[in-house]
Amino acid sequence: MTTPERPRRHLPIALVVWTLGATAFLGLGAVVATAPSSWLVEDIPQSVMSEQLTRTALAARQLQRALDSGASDLNAVAAGIRTLNDIDTPGRLLTQLVATRTRYRGAAYLSPNGTVVAKAGEDVDAGAIAASDKPALAAAAPQGVSPRVFVAVPVPGDRAGRIVAEFKPQALISPLALAGPGNTRLLNADRLVIGATSGFTAFEPLSRPDLDQAAQSAKTAGAGAALHDVDGRRHLVSWAPVTTTEQTRQLGLTVVTDRPETSLTLPHSSERNELVLLGVLIASLTVVIFGWLYAVVISPLWALARDAGRIAGGDLATPVIVRRYDHLGLIARDLERVRRGLLGRS
Repeated sequence: MTTPERPRRHLPIALVVWTLGATAFLGLGAVVATAPSSWLVEDIPQSVMSEQLTRTALAARQLQRALDSGASDLNAVAAGIRTLNDIDTPGRLLTQLVATRTRYRGAAYLSPNGTVVAKAGEDVDAGAIAASDKPALAAAAPQGVSPRVFVAVPVPGDRAGRIVAEFKPQALISPLALAGPGNTRLLNADRLVIGATSGFTAFEPLSRPDLDQAAQSAKTAGAGAALHDVDGRRHLVSWAPVTTTEQTRQLGLTVVTDRPETSLTLPHSSERNELVLLGVLIASLTVVIFGWLYAVVISPLWALARDAGRIAGGDLATPVIVRRYDHLGLIARDLERVRRGLLGRS
């Protein structure tokens, strides 16, 4: 009795061609998508740096205006207290202030000896800002999870005292959006982060030396901008101090904006983006087309070759499954007919 001859192993040419083709097209898509970052390196124009510097300085000026508006708001309340000699006037005016000016956490009217005469909103730590005969700003010592900035104005005349209000942290952060894309940070006099356009931890130090250097330059030389290489990528850093002509309103705040090169609009940015999209399109079409070829051609051919080799080797017990009705299906049916014929003869 002769044993069935084992089928010869053969090289699946179709699978090899399919694999090489899919690999080549996926590689082409990857090269097209990633190559621009290496060969489309260009200088960042001075106009781009000047524009970013202008945006950062605008954010600093808008923040100072928001702080100065606190003095204007409280001066209006103080004028009302002096004019309307009514015991309920301070409380009513403060309540109206906190309700209509959402930038305040709370406000309080204090007598000359520090006693709270009226208040609205949350409690205000009036001791955090020293008494002065002029409108003043002050930042409390770093503690807790958010910065605390206060504004105070004196109330002269028969109803002497002072009005103190505390800003909400969001009132300090909102103007930073004017600096544009990237991460814009607000630093206190100790160069600790007290606000940012993206996630931050209050009172954390700057994580990069170039940002700390920018904050120092803002104090010593005013607004400016510079390019820095960070982990192999260029970053445009701009800075501007938050200044005012009133000495009692100086807080030593600084605005620092950090923009990676990928967020800048450069002459070749559109070309780079188009090539990235082209690379992604090539890769996507490769997955779709070669996936379809594998499901419709390669896998059925491989199954037919396996069944034919099995039948040629004498294994007639397992039927050939017919799942389709195209040319490959016709071949599968004929192969099953051959298997049954050989099985009947045996």
